[in-house]
Amino acid sequence: MFTTLRLPLIGLLSLTLAQAALAADCATVQSRGAEVFANECGVCHAVAKGAVGMMGPNLAGVVGRKSGSLEGFNYSQAMRNKNIDWQAENIEQLITQPQAYVPGTYMPYMGMASADDRQAVVCYLKEQH
Repeated sequence: MFTTLRLPLIGLLSLTLAQAALAADCATVQSRGAEVFANECGVCHAVAKGAVGMMGPNLAGVVGRKSGSLEGFNYSQAMRNKNIDWQAENIEQLITQPQAYVPGTYMPYMGMASADDRQAVVCYLKEQH
């Protein structure tokens, strides 16, 4: 019985430690994320609450938001049909190659090559409420 309980506890502890490490990593790269976002994403997207992006949806509160669901933005059918909740992993996949991740998206961005930059942008977006 002790072994049966020990495995789930070890898994929970590992998950908690991984989340803490990611949070610590995010704290160190958020300013880099703001810089990369401004240079790579800010041309089309806004993150200030209530602001309107030039071409893309406002990304304030994007983490946890359903794809294609921001009120008042004209999403592609492909983005509406993606039917996911935006989380760090799928945001990173999207900004790696938007057209490959959501074929038919209106997003003209070609993709972000640097994994470090993608992680920094995701960390930055997590803090935009």
